[in-house]
Amino acid sequence: MALQLQPTVRNGVFQYPSAIRPFGNRKKVFFKAQATPTRTQRIMEGIAVSGEVGGAGGAYSYTALKRLDQLLSKICSASAVVEEPQKVVSSVPGSFKDSEHVGNSEEMFDVIVCGGTLGIFIATALSSKGLRVGVVERNVLKGREQEWNISRKELLELVEVGVLTEDDIEEATAASFNPNRCGFEGKGDIWVQGILNLGVSPVKLVEIVKDRFDSLGGVTFEGFSVSNISVYQDAAVCLLTHKCGYLRMHFIT
Repeated sequence: MALQLQPTVRNGVFQYPSAIRPFGNRKKVFFKAQATPTRTQRIMEGIAVSGEVGGAGGAYSYTALKRLDQLLSKICSASAVVEEPQKVVSSVPGSFKDSEHVGNSEEMFDVIVCGGTLGIFIATALSSKGLRVGVVERNVLKGREQEWNISRKELLELVEVGVLTEDDIEEATAASFNPNRCGFEGKGDIWVQGILNLGVSPVKLVEIVKDRFDSLGGVTFEGFSVSNISVYQDAAVCLLTHKCGYLRMHFIT
């Protein structure tokens, strides 16, 4: 025998006895709204970023892009009050030989290059000419994982000035392709040869040039940034600050 309970009607609303419910016990489910990832986010989060480094083009993750966007927003929303920029370079009257820093010299250089990822190339070219050169890089001097696109003709110019050898170019080249298509709206396609047709590994290239720079007697200061440059009549004093806090003084004559 089946027992069937009939609902009662109160004020036009059906009410079932507590012994039975038409849908059983219901669970309360809570949903938390989440923003759908943008196409840019999906693409960039799929890129390997284990090789991110400091220097030119070294940070290319989605997080780095958001930091850049936040920086731009901060600049755009800044008040009209312009702060006085920090003075890094200053002129000092008189001769360095007569100054109080004469006995504090750690090393003497003909040239100090600030920024090593690209600066190591000009530094190596100057070292190959017999100059005493130092390179200051606030991070680790290392190329990024993502390839640089360049023409072989441009790399051969570095061979001419003593920065690379042709064997170095072959070692650092990860990809080579020809021709390249240039498309212009309403103008059709143009196919070109030998233009940005090499994919060069910055990791290998920077490492090769850094080793050559060291072999020429160059000095690299990793983890340092330039705090102050005092320019005398006969020399300049470059004050370097390490990320751990200590200072070094170097002189350019």
